[in-house]
Amino acid sequence: LYSAAGNIIRNRVRSAVLILCLIAVLLPFISAIAISEGIKFQSLISVEEGADIYVTSDHYGSNAPISLDYLDRFRKLEGVTKVFPRVIGRTYFANQLTTIVGIPIENIPKSIRLFEGKIFREKGEVMIGKGLAKAFHLQIGVRFTLSPNPSKLFRIAGIFDSDISIWGANLIMMTFTDGAELFQMKGKATDILIYTRPGYDSFVAKEIQEGMGTPNPDRDEPSLRVQDKSLVKRYFQRGFNYKAGVFTALYTVAFALAIPALLVVSGFGQTERRKEIGVLKATGWQTQEVMEMVALENFVISLTSAPLAILAAFFWLKFFNGAFIAQFFIAEIGLMAPFPVPSRFLPLPSLFAFLFAIVLTMVGSLYTTWRTSTIPPAEAMR
Repeated sequence: LYSAAGNIIRNRVRSAVLILCLIAVLLPFISAIAISEGIKFQSLISVEEGADIYVTSDHYGSNAPISLDYLDRFRKLEGVTKVFPRVIGRTYFANQLTTIVGIPIENIPKSIRLFEGKIFREKGEVMIGKGLAKAFHLQIGVRFTLSPNPSKLFRIAGIFDSDISIWGANLIMMTFTDGAELFQMKGKATDILIYTRPGYDSFVAKEIQEGMGTPNPDRDEPSLRVQDKSLVKRYFQRGFNYKAGVFTALYTVAFALAIPALLVVSGFGQTERRKEIGVLKATGWQTQEVMEMVALENFVISLTSAPLAILAAFFWLKFFNGAFIAQFFIAEIGLMAPFPVPSRFLPLPSLFAFLFAIVLTMVGSLYTTWRTSTIPPAEAMR
């Protein structure tokens, strides 16, 4: 270990270049994992605080608008405490993709934190996310229209803080009636949210599925899709855990940056390393001892590189807001997100980063070290 530390200090340039290459390899990986975990954490909070059951119509296996006629029928089910409809859609505000949420005033989530103005109360009033307001310099009282129904005029009553969640940055909230009129879905909702007493969610979901979920040709009723909280949670977890395209891109970058690291370990300073090994062999070192010394060098370098990479990722996400990487996980935000990008640094990804660094350095050095250690010392010192 003493000899390994001496080699690292003596070959400062080689060691510094190797550490920088490893940081460059690990930085995108750690940042990607941190952003993914942060978004998943916020999403799961939303799921936990959301409804117990979500009901929509089933059109060819996909969600479809559901009739408001089901509201009274759902309210009469045993164990149900609250039922209300919701409208969710997407449109463009100028050139910015925006999410529209239409919801009854009394069911506005408690997590909504007003930044300015007031909650919408009257027809045509809306609340907008702070990110949208900042992007277009919008203020209380500004009137605007949206493309799904240009004849309908809206007025900004309040601006809420987008720090609550990334989903609130480009969000426009309005009454359920206004949302239905905007998307011209009179008498229908995107979905119906059902809250139940503890332990009744499975019972209510089964009652809806078996009693109302099958098509009724006499009443022209479509089949229903019943999704409980546990199912929605699995959707979120599966979606964030299997972003194949995103992680493929990130791993491609990681391995592309790993090539210089491997070249540095196995090629840069190889002449000096051959002479060092030749001297050690000539003074009585065994091949196993030389291999052990090189392995300890790799361990020390990896143990230095991984924390530095984690620190660099932390600064990148906290002070540069995940520039150039957050867009892989959050659509339509561009190179710079207009809201704080969520991130979580967990112990397991940090351990993986260290192991990744160990693997890269070991692969690049142990074989060449073994080959040099098995030749005569005089030939190695030439």
